[in-house]
Amino acid sequence: MTIEMVNEYGDHAVRVAVGQNTVLLGADEVDAVIERLSLIRAAMRPEVPKEPSRTHQYVIEMDPCWHTEKHPLYDGAVLFMRHTGLGWAGFALPTSSLAKLHEALSQHLDVLQAEEVHALMN
Repeated sequence: MTIEMVNEYGDHAVRVAVGQNTVLLGADEVDAVIERLSLIRAAMRPEVPKEPSRTHQYVIEMDPCWHTEKHPLYDGAVLFMRHTGLGWAGFALPTSSLAKLHEALSQHLDVLQAEEVHALMN
């Protein structure tokens, strides 16, 4: 199987070839394939690990767009984060997870602010 981006008639497309069969997919079709594959992957075993690997080279989205809102039927909030290749992903966080996330992010901010003050003092 090969997957490559092509510029078909001025529009970007993805060519997927399996054996002698080839298909061209536009952006909307690629989005649909990614979404469908993510649903299938969620049902597969082994499951995605609960912790990120320390050795895997992850693609890091720099300063992603995000949106949060109260879920009308859920005790907590929904956090949406946008990845430029994968699209928007939503995460329903219960109140206890929100508190833990708030604490973890606050600790990162405290460290960054302390480093900034230390840098200014030098």
